[in-house]
Amino acid sequence: MTVIVNPRGGIRRGGDVLKQIQPALMAADIDLNVFFTTHAGHAFQFAQEMDLRHCDGICIVGGDGTLHEVADGLLQRREPITVPLGIIPAGTGNTVAQHLKCDTPMEAARRIARGQVLPLDVIQVKLSSRTVHCIDMVGWGAVSDINVNAERWRMLGRQRYAIAALWQIVRARRRQATLVLDGQSHSDDFLFIIACNPKYTGAGMQLAPRAELNDGLMDVVVVRNASRWQMLNLFSKVFDGSHIHLECVEYHQVRSFEIRTEGEDLMNLDGEMKGLSPIAAEVLPSALSVFA
Repeated sequence: MTVIVNPRGGIRRGGDVLKQIQPALMAADIDLNVFFTTHAGHAFQFAQEMDLRHCDGICIVGGDGTLHEVADGLLQRREPITVPLGIIPAGTGNTVAQHLKCDTPMEAARRIARGQVLPLDVIQVKLSSRTVHCIDMVGWGAVSDINVNAERWRMLGRQRYAIAALWQIVRARRRQATLVLDGQSHSDDFLFIIACNPKYTGAGMQLAPRAELNDGLMDVVVVRNASRWQMLNLFSKVFDGSHIHLECVEYHQVRSFEIRTEGEDLMNLDGEMKGLSPIAAEVLPSALSVFA
C-alpha cells in the first residue's frame, strides 16, 4: 500500500496522523510504502508517474487539496485506474471523508483495513488550455471569492470557510453568465454556481444534501439573486441542508454543465484556484474507487 502524506496540508498535522494510523494498518498485515510531499503539485506529479503494477491501494493523508492532486494525477495517465484510494483526513475540509462518515483518521484506517471498496465519480473539467479532474466541487462566482479569503485566513483552521462565507455575504456581487445544464441554457446574472460530488463542502456545510458519490450525477446549486438577509438565511441553513428549500436557491442534478462568460473569472476546482471560465464539465461515472 502506497501512502502519500502531505505534512503541510490543512492544519499541518499529516505527519502526526501517519504515526496515529500506522499501527492499525500494519496490524492488518498491510505493508506501507510512505511518500512525503514537499511542495504544491508534488502529489499530482507522484500519482501521475508512480508504478502501479504492484500497488494494492493508495492512501492519502492530507486534505481535499491533496486528494484532488492525487486523483487528477492518476486520471491524467493513459491506462485505466483500478487502484482504490484510501482517504485519511488531515485537512480542514475533508469533504469526501465527511460524506463517507469516516472523518477521523482511525475510522478511515479501519475502513482501509476492512478492504471494502465503493466506486467514486469524478468531475472532468475542460478549461481553455487543459483538462482537470475534480472529486469535490466546481465553483464560480461568490464560491470562488469565498475560497480566496479562506486561503488567506488559514490560521483560523476549520472555521475559516464559515467566516469567509459570512464576509462574502456582505460583499457579494452578481456576475453575468450563461449556465448550460444537460444542454439547456440559462443566461442571467448569478451570485454563485457550484457543482458538488459529495454532500459537503468546506467544514460541515451540507451544500448538496441529495448528492451521492457514485450516482453518475453532479448536484448543481445555483443562486441568481438574493438579498443580504436571504443570503444570511441560506448560510444559517446550509449546515443541515435545509437551504435547498429556500426560494432563492435552485437545485439541479445533471450529467454535464457549462459556465460561459464573456471575460475570464476565477474557478474554484476542489478548493484550488487553478482555472478560469469559461468551462465545460461532465461526470465520469465510477472513474475511481475508494475504501469505504
